[in-house]
Amino acid sequence: MNTIIKSGFLFLSIFLFSNFSAQTKSFKAKVEGNCGMCKDRIEMAAKSDKNVKSADWSMSKKVLTVSYDASKTDKKSILKSVAEVGHDNEMFRASDKVYEDLDACCQYDRPDNSKKMAKNADTKQVCELK
Repeated sequence: MNTIIKSGFLFLSIFLFSNFSAQTKSFKAKVEGNCGMCKDRIEMAAKSDKNVKSADWSMSKKVLTVSYDASKTDKKSILKSVAEVGHDNEMFRASDKVYEDLDACCQYDRPDNSKKMAKNADTKQVCELK
């Protein structure tokens, strides 16, 4: 009887652990930026989603690494938040207005994503890239 109870607890522990760990996912995404202020802004934008567990942007590689709760948010919404503060990335182009309002040191060379943008895209807003 004691063995059955121990086995039940072991099974329950494994089940609960696998459920909690299965919800955490991570991704890496190319995000444009230049300096330490960009790093702070990009990471803060990603972490503005309360379901993001961690966000780290590499200035040298221009890559954002994010760990998040996949049952409550997704890569698309996180990267849209990053574009909304002025940083083009692999899924979204920041609005021209927000980009132009960045400090001079933060204004990176913008990639030409015109072929990826919808024909009716409004550059005054964040544009999704296809």
